[in-house]
Parts: sequence; C-alpha cells; structure tokens
Amino acid sequence: MRNNDPLTEQLRRWGHAQVNRFALSRADRSVHVLDKVRDHAPLTRERAARELVGRDGAERRRFMAARSGVQGMSMLPMWAVTPIRSANDADHPHDNPEIAVDTGTPDELRWVDRAMASMHRQYPLRALIVRTEFTVSASQLVKARMVAEQYGGALTLRQYRYELAKSLDWFRGSIAA
Repeated sequence: MRNNDPLTEQLRRWGHAQVNRFALSRADRSVHVLDKVRDHAPLTRERAARELVGRDGAERRRFMAARSGVQGMSMLPMWAVTPIRSANDADHPHDNPEIAVDTGTPDELRWVDRAMASMHRQYPLRALIVRTEFTVSASQLVKARMVAEQYGGALTLRQYRYELAKSLDWFRGSIAA
C-alpha cells in the first residue's frame, strides 16, 4: 500500500468512522449530573430548603378561606381542607443506561459503504479483509488470524496481503467505472 494514496486515505477515514460510529449519549461520566447543576446554580441546597419551609398548605387554606364567604376567617383549619391527591412518582436514585446513538457514515464516504456491499456480494473474503484492515488496529499477522477465524478457513499473511492488494485494485476499478 502506498502511504500517500488518496484511496487508502479515504478507506482509513471510513474505517475510523466505522469504529467510532456509535456515540454514547452521555459521554462525560466523570462528573455527576448534580455536580453540574450546582456549578450552574450555586447554593441550590440552601435555596431549596428556604423555599420548602413555606410549603405547608397555608397559602391554599388562605385562598379557600377568602372564597368561603365567612367573615373574619383568614385561614381554614387543617381538618377542613381535603388533601390534594397526587401520584407518588418518586424513585430511587439511579443512573439510566447510556444510549448508543448511530452517527452514521459521513456523506463523502458513503460510496465506500456501497462499494463494500457490492464487494461482499462478489468477494466476501476480500470484503472481510478490507473491513478488518481499516477498522482494526493490530499487525497484519493478527488481522490475518482474525479474518481466518471469522471466515472459517486458513489464511496466511501472504494470502492476506495478496487479497488486500486485489481488493484495493477492485476499489480503484469501481471508482474509475
């Protein structure tokens, strides 16, 4: 393979895009979500404690007393007020699983996906070799062993390199056509 070959460079970019295709929705797990909130709103705990002190239903009882029409009643007693029903939607704190988002293949490299699909129909071993060559970071000997294991046959390093060269020639021919 030539180092400054534009085809090889595009295949390397395609391989990088394939390896990094699925991005996690929450990439930064080193900082907890609540720590981020505290950064944006300092003194959140103290502010919440101050706001929760007045939440005993007194405002609602004053409102109902004013609308009751009884003279001199500023607040209804607790026994006279029906509690507001609500669903208990509280849950134990837990981390939701991260979701893998398919970022897809860049538009300028989609031709490689189409060519790989065509190559896979015609030459499945060569397609497997190209995919392994440009998506796996290892020596060619290790890649040859991986392909042989996936393909279910024997494959030497020399055969691997020969089939890779034939595959690149096939790509060049498909580009020219």
